[in-house]
Amino acid sequence: MTKHLLVLNCGSSSVKFNLFALDAKLHLNAVLQGIAEEIGNPAKSRLKYEQQGARQVVSVPLPLHRDALVEVFDVLEKIGIDRDSIVAVGHRVVHGGDRYSSSVRVDGQVLAAIRELIPIAPLHNPPNLTGLEESMRLLPDVPQVAVFDTAFHETMPSYAYRYAIPAHWYQDFGVRKYGFHGTSHMYVARRAARMLSIPFSRFNGITAHLGNGCSLTKIASGRSVDTSMGFTPLEGVIMGTRSGDIDPALIGHVAGKLVSEKKLSRAEAFDKVLHDLNKESGLKAIAHTNMMQEIRTKALDGDPDAAAVIDMYAYRVAKYIGQYWATLPWTDALVFTAGLGENEAYVRQKILSFLEAMNIRLDAEKNLLRKQEVIIGTSLIKPDHPLSVMVIPTDEEIVIGYDALYLGYLNQPVPDVYPFEDV
Repeated sequence: MTKHLLVLNCGSSSVKFNLFALDAKLHLNAVLQGIAEEIGNPAKSRLKYEQQGARQVVSVPLPLHRDALVEVFDVLEKIGIDRDSIVAVGHRVVHGGDRYSSSVRVDGQVLAAIRELIPIAPLHNPPNLTGLEESMRLLPDVPQVAVFDTAFHETMPSYAYRYAIPAHWYQDFGVRKYGFHGTSHMYVARRAARMLSIPFSRFNGITAHLGNGCSLTKIASGRSVDTSMGFTPLEGVIMGTRSGDIDPALIGHVAGKLVSEKKLSRAEAFDKVLHDLNKESGLKAIAHTNMMQEIRTKALDGDPDAAAVIDMYAYRVAKYIGQYWATLPWTDALVFTAGLGENEAYVRQKILSFLEAMNIRLDAEKNLLRKQEVIIGTSLIKPDHPLSVMVIPTDEEIVIGYDALYLGYLNQPVPDVYPFEDV
């Protein structure tokens, strides 16, 4: 019987799932991928999945995450996957705090730690925890592995992750930079090093995960040493609906205006400001949409407001790239990834246009390529360490799958080189 590994990513209102088959060489091969959407909205919730190119969309009431997970296992049975063939389950967990610098096999202590971190990850850790607990109920004898978004960034030095705040905020409340998208940053950095024939332990690079959520990471000798997201995913560059970096004093200013002009209570005003910074800001606030492809289309059609929005976005991203580049001894690669980073050639070009000091020569034709790993530009400003500008589609699920394979099924450490680095 073919052995399978299941990967689950439980979001605030969705459950993404991927199933991999394990071959004789311990390589993972994709079998099924899908998503349960609109959890908590039974009238609109649905299950979408794809197997061997065939897509299915099924409307099904999903009041709770556990209902969605039951439906996922029903789909597996429907396509002929015996539960007994699943040898490990890997879970994306957004926040591991400063406790986990790598993925871990799940036990009661790990579950307790994820639960204790809910106050600093109230939107993400609860559904992550539900996914773990429900998977353990449905597959009681199968090892479960937690893969933390924050883990890759736990190698940051204290001068990068500490804030200049009262010491007890850090010591008592855990207020520091944690960073996110770590699994994606690690994957594309490893692929970049492989493409350039550089051992990952000697790789220096800058990775730009640009999607609805955006973050950039500075990597030195294969280790994250700084990243743009902070205590929460709100810090950093402009994003789809998040503001990115702001003057924190504006929170009190706007809350005060809402109290005096809208007659909200202070608590209501504070919650409103934080909601708007996370859900109503970023591209959505200035372009009335968080879809960059719509903004780019308008800009190319001559809309000056859309062009201005792209300039704002590109400049903020370029600033982070520039500061990371300036503080590395050399940079082997600048890597663009995620939905926007992989697909928006015009925006990539605009970002690079703000980095004149790096003297990047962009290959316009290669920059237009999609859905493949490609070097789109180079800089020879350091001839002994040329910089390659790359586009690499991310694959967080394959990382989670292999971590589940090694830590869960094989019960051994993850190797220094992942199988996906050898292809």
